[in-house]
Amino acid sequence: MKHYDYIEWLLYKNNMLSEEKAEEMEQHLYRCDTCLEIFLSLIDENEEKHAAELVPDNFEADVMKSLNKPENLKPKNKNIKKQFNYQFVYYAAVASVTIILTFTGFYTTLVGAVPKLSASVQTSEGKSNIVAQLSDSIVSTTSGLIAGIENNHRNNGGINNE
Repeated sequence: MKHYDYIEWLLYKNNMLSEEKAEEMEQHLYRCDTCLEIFLSLIDENEEKHAAELVPDNFEADVMKSLNKPENLKPKNKNIKKQFNYQFVYYAAVASVTIILTFTGFYTTLVGAVPKLSASVQTSEGKSNIVAQLSDSIVSTTSGLIAGIENNHRNNGGINNE
């Protein structure tokens, strides 16, 4: 992380930087405690007095009063219900697409296509293709697992013995 020095923060405080540079430094203050300490050391007593004049005397009381209002503490049930409905519809749609792809044989075709794709990947400069080897290993293991499940299903006559 790039830190800014005392002079740069002094220029920032006196509005002597370009708008882009000032914005960049301001964003940096949110993330960097070291630079924040440097910047805060530039604030003198006159600026503190000026800031105190800008803040009304009853500011703290008004904030505490607004925080203690019960309507601020109630959860928004409508938003929670709407969010739940949205998530339910989303998951139902994803499940529907998954079921359709499963019944149409898309995943079975995909398992057969991966070895062809990995074989078509050419290696350069005689280096071994680790991705293709890993892909072949995953596909062969998955194919063996699926074949085992299908054989077990055929051998049991399609009856689920649970």
